[in-house]
Formats: sequence, structure tokens, C-alpha cells
Amino acid sequence: MVKLFVKHVLGVNNNHDGLYGKTSAYYGTVEQQGRLTLHLHLLLWIANSLSPQEIRERMMDKNADFRQKMVAYLESSHKGEFIDQTMDSVINEVNFKSSNPTYKDPTQTLPNIPPPACTHCINENCNQCKDSKSWWETFNDIVNDLLLKSNVHKCGNHCLVNGTCKARFPRPLIPETKVDDNTGYIQMCKGESWLNTYTPALTYLLRSNSDVTSLLSGTALKAVIAYVTDYITKTPLKTYTIFQTIKDVFDR
Repeated sequence: MVKLFVKHVLGVNNNHDGLYGKTSAYYGTVEQQGRLTLHLHLLLWIANSLSPQEIRERMMDKNADFRQKMVAYLESSHKGEFIDQTMDSVINEVNFKSSNPTYKDPTQTLPNIPPPACTHCINENCNQCKDSKSWWETFNDIVNDLLLKSNVHKCGNHCLVNGTCKARFPRPLIPETKVDDNTGYIQMCKGESWLNTYTPALTYLLRSNSDVTSLLSGTALKAVIAYVTDYITKTPLKTYTIFQTIKDVFDR
């Protein structure tokens, strides 16, 4: 599955670019949790991208076209809120739909292929345009449903240390993306304090929890590389832990 993800989503050794652009390199590892579930930690480099310092210098020019394009790219790559809705409205909508016997849990279904895109401007009388519009509306609804089920953090014994969440939730709300003119620092828009940052298309494809972040500083890059490397060298689970987990699963 990871090989398919790298090939088709990241575009490695393929005839098309990846979801985030042309992939230059990637580095990652699959971790097994105590519950025996697997998940991927991956660091991605985009081809021809500038260094964090070069990006910082260009972002400090508030009149530069680069700043607007960089912000537009980042906002299209990952989001910190539901698509065009608040969490409360998504909860109400999902509760209403799930009460219908025909409702299908999106975590238990596969994604649908989008219809062919029209080559002309949107036309209300074009059936292909109507199909495309309907598909995207369904896409948004499914992504919001998936986010509610898998990306909303819920604090508990797994993350609380002396009453503080190790995952740093709730996160501060930021109504719009801001760029500091003096430092070039980019503060991304964040509309939901309990939601992981995600990529809509990735959530639609994976149908599970994901956390997508753009690393725009050397410090952040080094920290994540160290974090991923730690998983590669992590001591395997003890045998008694594995058997206890299996027992817990069957007891349920």
C-alpha cells in the first residue's frame, strides 16, 4: 500500500507529478502502534523548491508576486478547518444522514473516480458539467464526514500529561493566513482548534486520519527528520505486549 501511495499519490517513478508537485525525494517509515495498527511517517521534498532561508527572504517582500503564490499554494495543499462548514454544522449533517438506512460510512467505502472534466467553461446546460459539480459536492461532504470521524482529536489518557495534551490540542484559532513582514514567517489559517491539518484529496483517498504540515524552517525540518529517524530505531514491542493487545481485541 505504501508503494502504491508513493507511486500514484506522490508521483514517484510515474508519468505525472505528485499531489503536492513534482517529488524530488521522500523519507519515511511505517510504525506499528501498541494496538498493532500501522501508520506512515513521511517527509517529502518538492523538486526545484527553494531553501527555507530563500523562501523567508522572498516572503518579506509584501508586494512580491511570490508571496501571494506561496500562500495560495500552501492553502491549497493543507487546511485546518472543515470544507465550507463549521464542526457543529458537519456534526448535524452527519447525524442526519447517518439516520437514513441507506447511509454508508465513508471509512468503510472506496473513493469514486471523478467524471471527465469538460474542456469548456462551466455550462449549466452541460450534463458533464452537472456531473462534475455533483461529484465535487459529494467529495466535500465525504471529506467532512471523514474528518469528523478520524481527524478530530479527543484528549484522554493516551495524550494527557498532568492535564496537558502532548499533541498540543486545542490549537489556537487563526482566522486567515498571515505573513510577518519583518521575518517572513507564515502563520497558516486555522479554523478548528481540535482538527489535524489535512489535505482534502488525501483524506478522500486514504479514508483515515492524516496530518499534513508544510515545513518552512530549518529547525522544523531537523526536528521532523529526528522524529522520523527515532521511529526507525525504536525498540520493537515486547512479546507480552503483543499478546495482551491481541487478547484485548478479542475481548471486545
